[in-house]
Amino acid sequence: MKQTILYLLLGTFLLASCQQEDISSNTATGYLVLESIDMQVSQQTISSRAVDADLYVDILQEDAIFRQYGPGMVPDRIELPEGTYRLHVYNAAATLPDPYDGNGVAIFEYTGEPFTIEANGRTLTEEIKVPMINFGVTLQLPEEFNTYFKNYTFTVTSSDRALTLKEGETAYFPYSENMPFSYTLTAINGDGELTAPQGGTCTKVTSGTIYTVSYEMETQSLNITE
Repeated sequence: MKQTILYLLLGTFLLASCQQEDISSNTATGYLVLESIDMQVSQQTISSRAVDADLYVDILQEDAIFRQYGPGMVPDRIELPEGTYRLHVYNAAATLPDPYDGNGVAIFEYTGEPFTIEANGRTLTEEIKVPMINFGVTLQLPEEFNTYFKNYTFTVTSSDRALTLKEGETAYFPYSENMPFSYTLTAINGDGELTAPQGGTCTKVTSGTIYTVSYEMETQSLNITE
């Protein structure tokens, strides 16, 4: 009887040891370091340490959120079980029900390729570039404009959405391939007369770009630059 109890206790101990080995092997970890997160707009890069970036960082595993960090909450080093993951990085605008309410807002979003975390404490370092995925249009007027014109109306239209802007304001629009936008400026001169509308259409729109429409006094025409 004592021998039977001894065998049972020994079997229980061996089973527990095997389970402990399985748990240990399943929880082997490595590390991910997000060295930098760069926000890109109008061919410019806004660099920031990951911990300082005003962005959300989701670590995905099989398209489900495995770990999530809010703006300014990303650790210097992230410990993860060995496995395959992807990064989803985005700003708060990407989560809004309607990011195009009013003049709209810039949307930054990035979903990376799968990466693998290996065990034995190995560290994987990532540098992330997060692009603006929509585009914007803004108006720039010369200082002497108000000397010759009492008032003006500047309108930007894209995707059946028309917005009226003042100088310095930016309107944001969703981007899709081959989507143009048009713009029109009308003004009232010093004599109270409505001038002929000036305008144009941009047909080669690029996502992540803010287009500046500027009025040239010398030629009395509009130019558009990126």
